[in-house]
Amino acid sequence: MKNKYKYSAIIAFGLLVVSCITPFEPVGVRDIDNMIVIEGDIILNDTTKVIISRSLALNDQNKINYISRASVWVESESGIKYTATEVKRGVQIQYHIKTMGLNPSMKYKLCVLVSGRRYESNLISVLTTPPIDSIGYKTDLERMSVTFYVNTHDPLNSTKYYKWSFKEDWEFHSQYLSVFEYNPTTKRVNEITMDQNRYYCWGKGVSSSIMIASTAHLSQDRVFEKPLVSMGSSDMRVSYIYSMELTQMAISKEAYIYWENIRKNSDDIGGIFSPQPSEIQGNIKCVSNPSERVLGYISAAVVSKKRKYAYGVDMGIYTPPKNCESVNVGPENPVSIEELYLTGYDVVSYFEDTNESYWVTKRCVDCRVYGTKNKPAFWPTNHK
Repeated sequence: MKNKYKYSAIIAFGLLVVSCITPFEPVGVRDIDNMIVIEGDIILNDTTKVIISRSLALNDQNKINYISRASVWVESESGIKYTATEVKRGVQIQYHIKTMGLNPSMKYKLCVLVSGRRYESNLISVLTTPPIDSIGYKTDLERMSVTFYVNTHDPLNSTKYYKWSFKEDWEFHSQYLSVFEYNPTTKRVNEITMDQNRYYCWGKGVSSSIMIASTAHLSQDRVFEKPLVSMGSSDMRVSYIYSMELTQMAISKEAYIYWENIRKNSDDIGGIFSPQPSEIQGNIKCVSNPSERVLGYISAAVVSKKRKYAYGVDMGIYTPPKNCESVNVGPENPVSIEELYLTGYDVVSYFEDTNESYWVTKRCVDCRVYGTKNKPAFWPTNHK
């Protein structure tokens, strides 16, 4: 999951207004780096996942400064603790807590221990999220783009504030289907089976923007066509099959205000009238040192989920890239195929009788350049 709390540096950027003479740096910008940032919501019908990091200075080019070896747990109002397991995936570090099936009538808090300092959220009431009505998309043929959206409502008129996140998977194909493969050890071209193809691949990702909505100003608790993500005509996600698993979460008014302030500073890049870092108050604090500033807002809910499949042929906007350089190898052009391979070409076709072959740049024939052969278990196609 991409950490939304990269925005701690973006906040500073949003607050830095450059005049024609000297830069204006509001109070608070210089000292927001190295703050503890805690991201994660307590989910009672799924695994709770928490990310702990330190905010970065504006001029720091690193990505996310994850914190490992922390002690993390969810604690109920009756004092029962549910401890986390540290999970590493590449450079990312998460803390997973088994919270599925906990009593939604109780209150819970998130607790974190880092280098001897203890951080706690407030005790939080669990909110129940209404079902997602539908996920749809609209295509814009002028801009050659597609935008996915969500529809939902609460017939009890009691939710009012919503937050969304999603996981996404997509299938895409290389531009050329090859049933041959060059072996750099033997320096020969070999025929391969379709199970060994480099034609079908899959990619995956997660949402990175802050997606929230309020219906408090409406007569009905209904969200209509709330935009989630947009993609252009060159985006491989819309080339063949795209799948979104959307998670919808009911949040409190206070949580909504917090995320809206963060969104204004990150998505809209704020300005001198945007909330200062000190004004963006979360609900988690350092109990060991109350004067220490901590960034994060923890909510608790029973969430709702829905999956959507969209097909490239129906969206109708994908335009394949036109950057495939090709080389015909044969008696009239006796190029070294080893040299072609080493300079970034891959074989498309090969005729052993005449020793002729056709090569294109690797990115056009080997889909693994842009993804993997790891097909999701739930995928609707039967090829590999």
